[in-house]
Amino acid sequence: MEKIKIKTSDKRVVRTRGITLLKAAHPEIQKLKRRNLEPSIHGNKIWNSSFLIMDYLIRNRPPDGARFMDLGCGWGPLGIYAAKRLKQKVLAVDADPEVFPFLDLHAAINNVDIETRRLYFEKITKRHMKGFHTLAGADICFWDELTPILFNLIRRALRSGVKRIIVADPGRSPFYNLAERCEQELPADVEVIERRTSTPRRASADLLVVRG
Repeated sequence: MEKIKIKTSDKRVVRTRGITLLKAAHPEIQKLKRRNLEPSIHGNKIWNSSFLIMDYLIRNRPPDGARFMDLGCGWGPLGIYAAKRLKQKVLAVDADPEVFPFLDLHAAINNVDIETRRLYFEKITKRHMKGFHTLAGADICFWDELTPILFNLIRRALRSGVKRIIVADPGRSPFYNLAERCEQELPADVEVIERRTSTPRRASADLLVVRG
């Protein structure tokens, strides 16, 4: 994708934590939507929980050059942050391929390379995850049926040698059910951490952190 110039004074642009993101009203986003690209499965904007994972990662950095998987990546802010600020080799996965043009746009604006792959959570195998240090996903446990799917994914990740899995959520019951299952059933270090931020907007979320 060709380099895109973003005006610093544009209020439809968000600059936070060293990366640049576009609001849904930005002309470049609208240009994609005019191509009838309409992501489903809630991949239609930047979700606040991404920023809380970023804050955790800057204080708990993975090794430079490690492999990082952005689960349910949507427009890609988390993966872009990992690539740009944390020097990670990023694979962004999502069940909806129509999110990838929005991710590619943000990757071009931030001058990073992100590998993408269409995968449902239940189709992410141990082979897919082998060699990854960190798996992270923001606002991905929003339906009851996702709780067992994500629990099994986390268990497979640990068995494949992943060092850390992070799931962030603003407080839905499926997420807390996931955290409880992980605490009770996984032979791993499991922690739920409350996080808050006021930038780029006021938000709070809980982080489920599972360490292999």
